[in-house]
Amino acid sequence: MMKLALLTATALLASTSAFTASPRVKSPTSLKGYLDEIETPPPVGGTTDPAAVDAVAAAMLDSSRAQATAAAQTPQTIVIKESSSNSNGLITAGIAFVGAPLWIFLASQFNTPPPAEFQLPPSSIPATALSSKPTDAKSSGVVVLSQPITKQEVRKLFDLWNDALKTKDPDIVAQRYSKEGVLLPTLSDVPRNDYAGIRDYFVHFCEKGPVGKILEGEIFVGNNWAQDAGIYEFTFADGSSVKARYSFVYVYEDGKWMISHHHSSLMPEEVVRPKAITKEEVRSLFNLWNDALKTQDPQTVADRYAADGVLVPTLSDKVRYTNAEIKDYFVEFCAKKPVGTITEGNIKIGANWAQDAGLYEFKFGDGSVAKGRYSFIYTYENGKWMISHHHSSLLPEPAVAAIKKVKAMEASS
Repeated sequence: MMKLALLTATALLASTSAFTASPRVKSPTSLKGYLDEIETPPPVGGTTDPAAVDAVAAAMLDSSRAQATAAAQTPQTIVIKESSSNSNGLITAGIAFVGAPLWIFLASQFNTPPPAEFQLPPSSIPATALSSKPTDAKSSGVVVLSQPITKQEVRKLFDLWNDALKTKDPDIVAQRYSKEGVLLPTLSDVPRNDYAGIRDYFVHFCEKGPVGKILEGEIFVGNNWAQDAGIYEFTFADGSSVKARYSFVYVYEDGKWMISHHHSSLMPEEVVRPKAITKEEVRSLFNLWNDALKTQDPQTVADRYAADGVLVPTLSDKVRYTNAEIKDYFVEFCAKKPVGTITEGNIKIGANWAQDAGLYEFKFGDGSVAKGRYSFIYTYENGKWMISHHHSSLLPEPAVAAIKKVKAMEASS
């Protein structure tokens, strides 16, 4: 549109007498010019020959025709020639005075913005790069590329943890957890939020020789983290087994997949629902303890007691609260080769516990016999019935009679 305005103004100027447009052709020459271009001999003797004049005229005519023909066949260029007359200058000024407002009006019309539907969106217009000065702004963080892992590889991370358990080394197990790993263990109320706490839990757990197996589970893979949750089962060195629910959350840390979160809990229905047992089965639990005595191995006897079992023994004033203390008592007792028999008793059954209390007697390797009172409280622990409490005491009447006899003998001596 701007070009159209320029052409219009040019045409207006060209149409006035101030400027003339003519083909770029050779300007008409005088007779003298033609004569100069034609090679003719000078006149002889100072006179002009009529025949020579005719020849010159004919040559001039032919030259003029040739030039006209050549000009018609050659593309012509418009040349604007400025007139030198004063009148032409006044006319030019007048046209400029009148044409300037027209020029401004036309320019404003041609430069109006296009309709909205023809306008480009701002995002398509390249932005100008501007230099900026350094600021105190800090980086928002480090962008870490996602570490790929398959569901099969996630499940194998449990195998690494399980292999660590098989070493029975609590440090190796604790090293499978991340720097800020959290363990909510199966058999402890204390959350473990650091390396020392996690290691402490596995000291006792590894002593049982656990071997784990996932029965069912669901895996979800995220960006540099993965989750495996479901049900697993542990088999221990003593042949017992226990099921539990698990949740593992793994994170990719320092080039390794580590346990960030581990939650393990007993099966709630099995915990709430009592383990069924009959009175005959309760009485047979004494037989398991009695069979352990017959081995004459104090550790075998001590293993019949629960993890927090208590023994109040017959012939010791010291109460035994740990496995080691219980074992210590049976070192001397087993050396006597005792064989026990329940002479009478009463059995009571509760929810995952049972009580058997009454009288028993022991025959020893030297043929001697001793009677006593007993109380056994059994609890269902890790899939087995264990002795949670054992209180044994001599029959008080013979003991009192014996004491009185000793005092009478001392008095008479």
